[in-house]
Amino acid sequence: MKEINAELLIGRKVCDANGEKVGRIEEFRVTNTEKACLVEGYLVGTSALVDRLSAWTLIRPIDKALRGRVFSVYEIPWEQMDLSDPKHPKLRIPKSELRHSK
Repeated sequence: MKEINAELLIGRKVCDANGEKVGRIEEFRVTNTEKACLVEGYLVGTSALVDRLSAWTLIRPIDKALRGRVFSVYEIPWEQMDLSDPKHPKLRIPKSELRHSK
């Protein structure tokens, strides 16, 4: 398995299997083991950035006023992300098959 530095993936644009833009990688879901930190999933989208910046107290009133239409996040399982070219990560599935995390 190829090693990839996680910090190089943060902010990368992600497209789906059809080339449609999904969002940017903003955060990871990980599990720590004795020997490694294993990625379980990738958080992609505007809300993932808001989570990373801990800015929900500022953003939540805007999101409520707009009825949740502005901020979205997808939690993408690691096996659904193709990182063969880390500079251009892409999904192995269409965006329509993803579910919103929030």
